[in-house]
Amino acid sequence: CSGEMSSTIVRHSKAAQSDSSRKPEELPPWRYVNSGWVSPIDQQSIGAFSKELRADVITSASELEEFNSTVINKRIRGTGVTLNRADFPESVVLVAYLMWLPVQGDPLSVIDIEIDGRYVVVYLELNEKPQGREYPYLLAPMTMVALDRSEFPVDGSVSFDFVLDDELQLTLNYDLQ
Repeated sequence: CSGEMSSTIVRHSKAAQSDSSRKPEELPPWRYVNSGWVSPIDQQSIGAFSKELRADVITSASELEEFNSTVINKRIRGTGVTLNRADFPESVVLVAYLMWLPVQGDPLSVIDIEIDGRYVVVYLELNEKPQGREYPYLLAPMTMVALDRSEFPVDGSVSFDFVLDDELQLTLNYDLQ
C-alpha cells in the first residue's frame, strides 16, 4: 500500500464528540486488537524530534506478519484473545503509530471511524498526559483495530484518511481484493 503525506488541516466535530454522541446500545464499528509501543526497523531515517504518523492497512495473516517484521514490538497490551479479533479474510486491520514520544502509558487511541463506501476516516487522539510511569527512551505509540470486511466494497481501491487531533496526517489508498 502506498501513503501520501498531507498537511491539510481538517476540522471534524465528530472527533470531539465521538463517544459522547454514540447511543449507549450502539457499538463502534471497530474491535480493539492491540496497542502499545513499537520501534520501526527503519528508525534511523527519522529524527529523534520528529512527530510523524505512520499507518498501514492489513487484510491477511501474511500482511500482518510482514507488518510485524518491520517493527520491534515493545510493551504491547494486546493478548492472544485480542489478536484473534483480526479474523482474516473477514477483517480489515488498521494500524497507526506516531514517531517519537517518551514511553508513558497508552496515549494513542482510535476514537471514531467513519466508513462511506470507498472512503474511510480514522479519527485518532493523542493523550498529552497519559497515565503511568515515564521511561527515559523514545518509542512510537501504536494502536491496532479490526473492521468487518463486509463494511467495504467487494474489490477496488479504498481511501483511508488518518486524522490525529483534528488534523489530517496521512492518506492511504489500498486496493481491496
